[in-house]
Amino acid sequence: MRNMKLTELRDDITKGFVGDFQNEKINQDQYSTFYYPKWPKFMKFSVDRYKVAGFGHYMTMHTKGPFGMELLTTAFMPGEGGSVPFLLIDIMTVGKKRTVFVEYYDCTSDDNEYKELMTVHQKYCDLPEYDEKPKWYVGERHAASLIKCGGEAEDTKLQDMVNESVKAYVKDVKSADIKEDNLSGLIKFRDRMIYEGNPSSAVLSKVFGEEGAETFFKKCVMPLKEDM
Repeated sequence: MRNMKLTELRDDITKGFVGDFQNEKINQDQYSTFYYPKWPKFMKFSVDRYKVAGFGHYMTMHTKGPFGMELLTTAFMPGEGGSVPFLLIDIMTVGKKRTVFVEYYDCTSDDNEYKELMTVHQKYCDLPEYDEKPKWYVGERHAASLIKCGGEAEDTKLQDMVNESVKAYVKDVKSADIKEDNLSGLIKFRDRMIYEGNPSSAVLSKVFGEEGAETFFKKCVMPLKEDM
Protein backbone atom coordinates (compact mmCIF):
# COMPACT_ATOMS: atom_id res chain seq x y z
CA MET A 1 0.00 0.00 0.00
CA ARG A 2 1.29 3.47 -0.90
CA ASN A 3 0.46 6.17 1.63
CA MET A 4 -1.22 9.13 -0.03
CA LYS A 5 1.10 12.15 -0.08
CA LEU A 6 -0.56 14.92 -2.00
CA THR A 7 2.59 16.78 -3.01
CA GLU A 8 3.96 13.59 -4.57
CA LEU A 9 0.63 12.87 -6.24
CA ARG A 10 0.58 16.45 -7.55
CA ASP A 11 4.00 15.89 -9.13
CA ASP A 12 2.87 12.56 -10.64
CA ILE A 13 -0.24 14.15 -12.16
CA THR A 14 1.75 17.08 -13.51
CA LYS A 15 4.42 14.87 -15.04
CA GLY A 16 1.76 12.55 -16.44
CA PHE A 17 0.02 15.44 -18.19
CA VAL A 18 2.28 18.36 -19.09
CA GLY A 19 5.21 15.99 -19.63
CA ASP A 20 3.43 14.70 -22.74
CA PHE A 21 3.17 18.14 -24.36
CA GLN A 22 5.27 21.15 -25.11
CA ASN A 23 4.65 23.36 -22.11
CA GLU A 24 5.71 26.56 -20.40
CA LYS A 25 5.46 27.11 -16.66
CA ILE A 26 3.97 30.49 -15.83
CA ASN A 27 6.17 32.74 -13.71
CA GLN A 28 5.30 33.18 -10.05
CA ASP A 29 3.04 36.09 -9.18
CA GLN A 30 0.52 37.15 -6.52
CA TYR A 31 -1.46 33.96 -7.09
CA SER A 32 1.43 31.54 -6.56
CA THR A 33 1.31 31.56 -2.74
CA PHE A 34 -1.37 33.01 -0.49
CA TYR A 35 -2.92 32.43 2.94
CA TYR A 36 -6.26 32.52 4.72
CA PRO A 37 -6.64 34.36 6.94
CA LYS A 38 -3.60 36.61 6.64
CA TRP A 39 -3.07 36.09 10.37
CA PRO A 40 -3.04 33.58 11.89
CA LYS A 41 -2.20 31.65 8.71
CA PHE A 42 -4.49 28.64 9.12
CA MET A 43 -4.51 27.78 5.40
CA LYS A 44 -1.63 27.99 2.91
CA PHE A 45 -2.27 27.79 -0.85
CA SER A 46 0.50 26.93 -3.33
CA VAL A 47 -0.37 27.32 -7.02
CA ASP A 48 1.51 26.27 -10.17
CA ARG A 49 0.28 27.04 -13.68
CA TYR A 50 1.34 25.90 -17.14
CA LYS A 51 0.60 26.86 -20.72
CA VAL A 52 0.18 23.60 -22.63
CA ALA A 53 0.66 23.74 -26.40
CA GLY A 54 -2.22 22.34 -28.43
CA PHE A 55 -4.44 22.15 -25.33
CA GLY A 56 -4.67 25.27 -23.22
CA HIS A 57 -3.85 25.56 -19.54
CA TYR A 58 -3.12 23.37 -16.52
CA MET A 59 -3.15 24.38 -12.84
CA THR A 60 -2.37 22.72 -9.54
CA MET A 61 -3.37 24.19 -6.17
CA HIS A 62 -2.14 22.48 -3.00
CA THR A 63 -3.73 23.60 0.25
CA LYS A 64 -2.51 22.86 3.76
CA GLY A 65 -5.05 23.50 6.48
CA PRO A 66 -5.51 23.00 10.22
CA PHE A 67 -5.66 19.59 11.92
CA GLY A 68 -3.67 17.91 9.14
CA MET A 69 -6.15 18.68 6.38
CA GLU A 70 -4.68 18.77 2.86
CA LEU A 71 -6.37 19.47 -0.44
CA LEU A 72 -5.09 19.14 -3.99
CA THR A 73 -6.95 20.64 -6.95
CA THR A 74 -5.80 20.14 -10.52
CA ALA A 75 -7.63 21.88 -13.37
CA PHE A 76 -7.22 20.90 -17.03
CA MET A 77 -8.61 23.70 -19.21
CA PRO A 78 -8.96 22.89 -22.94
CA GLY A 79 -8.84 26.57 -23.83
CA GLU A 80 -7.70 26.04 -27.43
CA GLY A 81 -11.01 24.42 -28.36
CA GLY A 82 -10.11 20.74 -28.22
CA SER A 83 -12.99 18.25 -28.29
CA VAL A 84 -12.37 17.03 -24.75
CA PRO A 85 -14.12 17.81 -21.46
CA PHE A 86 -12.84 20.22 -18.85
CA LEU A 87 -11.26 18.04 -16.17
CA LEU A 88 -11.16 18.92 -12.49
CA ILE A 89 -9.51 16.59 -9.97
CA ASP A 90 -10.04 17.34 -6.26
CA ILE A 91 -8.37 15.23 -3.58
CA MET A 92 -8.73 15.81 0.17
CA THR A 93 -7.10 13.99 3.06
CA VAL A 94 -8.04 14.51 6.71
CA GLY A 95 -6.49 12.03 9.10
CA LYS A 96 -7.27 8.60 7.66
CA LYS A 97 -10.12 9.82 5.44
CA ARG A 98 -9.73 10.44 1.72
CA THR A 99 -12.08 11.89 -0.88
CA VAL A 100 -11.18 11.90 -4.57
CA PHE A 101 -13.23 13.62 -7.28
CA VAL A 102 -12.36 13.06 -10.93
CA GLU A 103 -14.86 15.38 -12.61
CA TYR A 104 -15.39 15.66 -16.35
CA TYR A 105 -17.53 18.49 -17.73
CA ASP A 106 -18.19 18.06 -21.42
CA CYS A 107 -18.76 21.51 -22.90
CA THR A 108 -18.00 20.52 -26.49
CA SER A 109 -20.34 20.92 -29.43
CA ASP A 110 -20.18 17.20 -30.27
CA ASP A 111 -21.58 14.07 -28.66
CA ASN A 112 -18.29 12.32 -27.88
CA GLU A 113 -18.06 8.81 -26.42
CA TYR A 114 -14.75 9.19 -24.54
CA LYS A 115 -14.09 5.46 -24.56
CA GLU A 116 -10.73 5.83 -22.77
CA LEU A 117 -12.32 7.74 -19.88
CA MET A 118 -15.22 5.31 -19.62
CA THR A 119 -12.82 2.35 -19.48
CA VAL A 120 -11.15 3.84 -16.39
CA HIS A 121 -14.57 4.57 -14.90
CA GLN A 122 -15.62 0.95 -15.28
CA LYS A 123 -12.38 -0.25 -13.68
CA TYR A 124 -12.80 1.85 -10.52
CA CYS A 125 -16.57 2.26 -10.20
CA ASP A 126 -16.66 -0.35 -7.39
CA LEU A 127 -14.71 1.92 -5.01
CA PRO A 128 -16.87 3.50 -2.25
CA GLU A 129 -18.99 6.37 -3.54
CA TYR A 130 -18.72 9.70 -1.74
CA ASP A 131 -22.11 10.97 -0.58
CA GLU A 132 -21.92 14.63 -1.56
CA LYS A 133 -24.37 17.46 -0.98
CA PRO A 134 -26.51 18.53 -3.95
CA LYS A 135 -24.91 21.23 -6.11
CA TRP A 136 -25.89 22.53 -9.53
CA TYR A 137 -22.72 21.24 -11.19
CA VAL A 138 -23.24 17.62 -10.05
CA GLY A 139 -25.83 17.11 -12.77
CA GLU A 140 -23.47 18.57 -15.38
CA ARG A 141 -20.79 15.90 -14.96
CA HIS A 142 -20.04 13.40 -17.68
CA ALA A 143 -20.78 9.74 -16.91
CA ALA A 144 -17.05 8.97 -16.83
CA SER A 145 -16.62 10.99 -13.62
CA LEU A 146 -15.53 9.20 -10.45
CA ILE A 147 -16.62 10.56 -7.04
CA LYS A 148 -14.95 8.26 -4.53
CA CYS A 149 -13.80 8.01 -0.93
CA GLY A 150 -12.05 5.64 1.43
CA GLY A 151 -9.49 5.22 4.15
CA GLU A 152 -5.81 4.36 4.17
CA ALA A 153 -6.62 0.87 2.86
CA GLU A 154 -7.85 2.45 -0.40
CA ASP A 155 -4.81 4.72 -0.90
CA THR A 156 -3.21 2.64 -3.65
CA LYS A 157 -6.43 2.14 -5.63
CA LEU A 158 -7.40 5.80 -5.34
CA GLN A 159 -3.98 6.98 -6.50
CA ASP A 160 -4.00 4.49 -9.38
CA MET A 161 -7.48 5.73 -10.30
CA VAL A 162 -6.22 9.30 -10.53
CA ASN A 163 -3.08 8.49 -12.52
CA GLU A 164 -4.93 6.23 -14.94
CA SER A 165 -7.59 8.89 -15.42
CA VAL A 166 -4.89 11.38 -16.40
CA LYS A 167 -3.32 8.89 -18.84
CA ALA A 168 -6.69 8.27 -20.46
CA TYR A 169 -7.33 12.02 -20.69
CA VAL A 170 -3.95 12.55 -22.38
CA LYS A 171 -4.89 9.99 -25.04
CA ASP A 172 -8.16 11.79 -25.73
CA VAL A 173 -6.42 15.19 -25.85
CA LYS A 174 -3.88 13.92 -28.40
CA SER A 175 -6.57 12.54 -30.69
CA ALA A 176 -9.07 15.39 -30.26
CA ASP A 177 -10.16 17.75 -33.02
CA ILE A 178 -9.81 21.48 -32.43
CA LYS A 179 -13.09 23.32 -32.98
CA GLU A 180 -13.83 26.97 -32.32
CA ASP A 181 -17.43 26.01 -31.49
CA ASN A 182 -16.25 24.20 -28.36
CA LEU A 183 -15.19 27.46 -26.72
CA SER A 184 -18.69 28.91 -26.47
CA GLY A 185 -19.88 26.03 -24.29
CA LEU A 186 -16.72 26.22 -22.20
CA ILE A 187 -17.20 29.96 -21.60
CA LYS A 188 -20.84 29.45 -20.57
CA PHE A 189 -19.83 26.74 -18.12
CA ARG A 190 -17.04 28.91 -16.71
CA ASP A 191 -19.53 31.72 -16.11
CA ARG A 192 -21.81 29.33 -14.24
CA MET A 193 -18.89 28.13 -12.09
CA ILE A 194 -18.08 31.72 -11.21
CA TYR A 195 -21.57 33.14 -10.68
CA GLU A 196 -23.54 30.09 -9.51
CA GLY A 197 -20.74 28.71 -7.34
CA ASN A 198 -17.94 26.16 -7.43
CA PRO A 199 -16.21 24.10 -4.69
CA SER A 200 -13.64 26.87 -4.07
CA SER A 201 -16.02 29.85 -4.24
CA ALA A 202 -16.40 30.46 -0.51
CA VAL A 203 -12.73 30.39 0.45
CA LEU A 204 -11.53 32.28 -2.65
CA SER A 205 -14.07 35.04 -1.99
CA LYS A 206 -12.77 35.33 1.58
CA VAL A 207 -9.17 35.53 0.36
CA PHE A 208 -9.59 37.84 -2.66
CA GLY A 209 -13.08 39.32 -2.35
CA GLU A 210 -15.81 38.56 -4.89
CA GLU A 211 -14.22 40.42 -7.81
CA GLY A 212 -10.77 39.08 -6.95
CA ALA A 213 -12.12 35.52 -6.78
CA GLU A 214 -13.60 35.94 -10.26
CA THR A 215 -10.24 37.17 -11.56
CA PHE A 216 -8.44 34.23 -9.93
CA PHE A 217 -10.84 31.74 -11.49
CA LYS A 218 -10.50 33.26 -14.96
CA LYS A 219 -6.73 33.70 -14.74
CA CYS A 220 -5.74 30.51 -12.91
CA VAL A 221 -8.45 27.83 -12.96
CA MET A 222 -10.20 28.20 -16.34
CA PRO A 223 -8.25 30.76 -18.42
CA LEU A 224 -8.57 31.35 -22.12
CA LYS A 225 -5.60 32.62 -24.14
CA GLU A 226 -6.49 36.24 -23.50
CA ASP A 227 -6.61 35.65 -19.71
CA MET A 228 -3.09 34.22 -19.36
